[in-house]
Amino acid sequence: MTLSPTTKRILYAVLLLLAAIAIGYILYVVFFARPGEGPTNENVNNVNGGGLPNINDILSNLNIPTGNVNAPTTGLPGVDSVASGGLTETEVLTPQVAAQEPAVAKDGSVRYYDPESGKFYKVDGNGNITQIGDAQFRGVETVAWADTTNETILEFPDGSNIYYNLDTGKQVTLPKEFEEFDFSPTSSQIAFKYMHIDPERRVLAVSNPDGSSARTLESLGNHADRVDVEWSPTGKVAASYAEFIDLNRQEVGFVGLKGENFKGTIVEGRGLQSQYSTDGKNLLYSVYSSSTDYKPSLWIVAADGDSIGDNRRELKLNTFADKCAFSSDSTTVYCGVPSSQEYGFGLEPDILEGVPDDIYKINLVTGTKTKVATPVDANGQAVYSVENMVVSSNGSQLYFRDSQTNQLVKVRLQ
Repeated sequence: MTLSPTTKRILYAVLLLLAAIAIGYILYVVFFARPGEGPTNENVNNVNGGGLPNINDILSNLNIPTGNVNAPTTGLPGVDSVASGGLTETEVLTPQVAAQEPAVAKDGSVRYYDPESGKFYKVDGNGNITQIGDAQFRGVETVAWADTTNETILEFPDGSNIYYNLDTGKQVTLPKEFEEFDFSPTSSQIAFKYMHIDPERRVLAVSNPDGSSARTLESLGNHADRVDVEWSPTGKVAASYAEFIDLNRQEVGFVGLKGENFKGTIVEGRGLQSQYSTDGKNLLYSVYSSSTDYKPSLWIVAADGDSIGDNRRELKLNTFADKCAFSSDSTTVYCGVPSSQEYGFGLEPDILEGVPDDIYKINLVTGTKTKVATPVDANGQAVYSVENMVVSSNGSQLYFRDSQTNQLVKVRLQ
């Protein structure tokens, strides 16, 4: 049967009226009806006790991220007290002083030098700060800390060097030709470069911490800039060196204590920065090249004994290796990652001055990486740029020095 135009218009009007009535009724039930009014159904899952829709379902339907609802929060809106992937509160442990050369002590505390007072301090897991010894040295440029004792090597801008034991007060002046110190894992020896005025007499050497019983490991000549003094946690290697194979490839070699002929590993890129895993079995490094838009890219490779060079893989994170730290069991790496990834910042790190970092976690067993925190200040602002990151021995906290203020900052992981 064919409907006339007039009949069709009447039917459309009726349908619109019915739809308006239905919508009005639904709005009344949802927003205005008291408990007990309207239809009831004990099996309805999308309303809570007050008859309102479940807010999580509404947000889910609107595709709005809700964050970690179980994360402990602070007094700041949207800021968690424990790292849960978003904005995370921090505790500035040294609000009045700068923290230079922070390093983990054997008791799990973090030691540092305060250039303002010229004294040495440590901060425990509860944020309590205590002075180490009574020593006071003004104008220290770098501090090398022993791993298992409170022994230090202090380097000054004029080239002077002092060995100082903060527990016993023993002090020895070391030759100005000694440079770039690092303690062995047992703290019984130091490795350093002996930089004589005559290049032919420049060597890589080891000695007791006070400079006694020194012996040569390798000649340096005019290539001292290629050598990185860094003692492997295994105690087998005192330094590494890099030689370019071509414009974008380097071979990294390792210097043993007994003339061992360790094999090297190939690194593809320039601007090499590296650090050992806590157990010394792997080397984390960053390099940049045209293939990474000249941004530093993180890699990891085996670096112990016959395994050197094995299992080399890119970690798919653009940051410098010196903005990272390993967990005590070497299975996890935490890194500060610039929140703004400018083209070429591997070549010119200064272009990121003032750019805050996010903190990422890389599981080296599974290869997964996740953002764990955007650390913020007391006003909820992301302002921190990570240096000298340290993971507490129990894995519950991160410490880092903010490159803008040189303050020591803590982030809770648990």
